[in-house]
Amino acid sequence: MSVTERDKGLSPPEWRRLLLTLLEFERSPGRYPVALREPRPLFEHIHRVMLLASDRPVEDLPAAATHAPGLRRAARFFVRTVMLRPGADPFTLLGLPTDFEPLQLREHYRLMIRLTHPDFVAAGESWPADAAMRVNLAKDLLASPDKRAACVAELRAPAHLRWAARAGAPARTRPLLAAPLVPRPSLPHAPPPRGGWSARARLVWLGMGAAVLAGAYLLMVPRDDEGAHAAQPQASAPDSAGREARPP
Repeated sequence: MSVTERDKGLSPPEWRRLLLTLLEFERSPGRYPVALREPRPLFEHIHRVMLLASDRPVEDLPAAATHAPGLRRAARFFVRTVMLRPGADPFTLLGLPTDFEPLQLREHYRLMIRLTHPDFVAAGESWPADAAMRVNLAKDLLASPDKRAACVAELRAPAHLRWAARAGAPARTRPLLAAPLVPRPSLPHAPPPRGGWSARARLVWLGMGAAVLAGAYLLMVPRDDEGAHAAQPQASAPDSAGREARPP
């Protein structure tokens, strides 16, 4: 048992609450925001959950409950879906607080590597293919004071800085929406009249009416050459009879 959990045992009501929460999480894991360390009883007693998953004896818990298949299956489900979930930080992966002691690191590392290493996995068990590699990497990071301090700083950084660091993009020193948005000035315009057409629609219709009237007028007025031809008087035909009656 870890140092922090060894100092305080659990009463029967607390054990009952822990085991019921463990079984309930296996039935409905989507109800709990694990990124916010919920359900809280499982995170507060995560070392006991790891002991149940490893089928190890747990202090102040009856042996019948410790080796119950349903509890062991539920505890391993919690380890697989919460502690080994993609993107989990080293502290969550090993079930450790940020102020852990070296003894806790050794205990939790042994439990996790016993669960996930291919040499120890029992038949029928399914763990992520890279689980043991991630456990070893987390142990190496937290065993180094400098790397451990960097992990703590990353956890305490704002969310947008953590995402930028994981994506390899340059981090912004301020939140993306720190500065207020100033609206761009717009030109004043008259509001549309209530009822009827807008001014633009009226102008369009007036223009179309004027074009129709102008076309009709051009069709009705005759062309200049035809008018001039129509205005000229017709020349009289020569009178042959008159020329014959004219005296020689």
